[in-house]
Amino acid sequence: MSVSFPTVRRNKAKGGLPGKKPGRPDGKPFAWKPVILIICAIGLGSMLYLTHMLLTGSAHLKVVASVPGGELMATHSSGFVIARGGEVELLGPGGTVCPLQGECERVIPSGPWIVGVASLSMRLIRPDTGELQVETLPLAPGERPLPLFEGDMVVTYRPHPETKFGEPWYLRAVSAKGDDIWHTRVAYAPLFGTSHGSHLVMAAVDISGGGTPWVLCVSIHTGELLWQLPLGAGAWRHLAVSHDGKVRAVLDSCVYCLTSDGSEAWMYRPAGTIVSAVEDFGITVVSVSKEIGGAMASLFGHAQVTALSPDGAILWDKKSMDSLPRLYAWDGRLILLESAKVMCLQRDTGKVVFSAKTDGYPIACAKDVILVYKDKRFILVDPGTSESVR
Repeated sequence: MSVSFPTVRRNKAKGGLPGKKPGRPDGKPFAWKPVILIICAIGLGSMLYLTHMLLTGSAHLKVVASVPGGELMATHSSGFVIARGGEVELLGPGGTVCPLQGECERVIPSGPWIVGVASLSMRLIRPDTGELQVETLPLAPGERPLPLFEGDMVVTYRPHPETKFGEPWYLRAVSAKGDDIWHTRVAYAPLFGTSHGSHLVMAAVDISGGGTPWVLCVSIHTGELLWQLPLGAGAWRHLAVSHDGKVRAVLDSCVYCLTSDGSEAWMYRPAGTIVSAVEDFGITVVSVSKEIGGAMASLFGHAQVTALSPDGAILWDKKSMDSLPRLYAWDGRLILLESAKVMCLQRDTGKVVFSAKTDGYPIACAKDVILVYKDKRFILVDPGTSESVR
């Protein structure tokens, strides 16, 4: 009978028994090859994505005009109202500069009108008729015009002089010729509004009750209060009435869709703060800022642009590397302004029609012309969209 023993090889370097090779806990070598392949695939995919973003839909910005800088007082569909050197001027989309004569402490866009406000008067300026039609109307002490997105009348508001918190608030509708159309009274401070058909819808706030946002709807013909609705906590961002008569009320925390009688149709609450919003033919688009930073923000973006269908469903999402992207709508397109970039998106799909870097900070958009600030100058640029996009 023979006895056999296992062969033990000694470590040549130290003369001891061999230990486990470095690698996985079970002693087997670590498989580096799949990891290297995954890293290479991620790097290649990132390079292809960046190349696609740089080459797809890129556009060259055409400088239309350059004027000395000043204070941007208001943005109107007919251009930009700028205060400079004690004068107020309208910078049109084509680069024309028209002085707005007369005293003007504030400028408020109201439908087709630019309203210049002085202490006890307002000047109604209609710039889209080829000539600056001006009508000067008196104001009562404390009375101010209400900014309107749509509507061919001017609505003013003023608080009751003997009420501590400003309620009730008096509304007055004025025609372009200065005739009073109606007077009414509401319980909440109006901020801005828009009109559709026979309805005038206003964003308001209860300044004596914790700042609760309200939606008010009055008859555009008589001023009669038709309905009012309190919303959740938040600050106002946007208000619009779509072609079907439904109201889009956008706070910094939530999007509400209301029916024409003031009942809630749907609600959308994003994971972040809404910084800008537009509504175009029933589609509501919001830009949402996210509270993230560092590598996570570099990878996933500082904000997100989301389009909601007329029924409240998400149509598309798009990342934004800017923390405060601003949205504008014009002629069926969406214009997205970032800190040094402008993009035009298709409303229904979110597809980038064009994108371009800006030499300066883009401030606002009127029609499809963008106002850029650089080196104490205002530069008017046209992104040069193709005829098929227009």
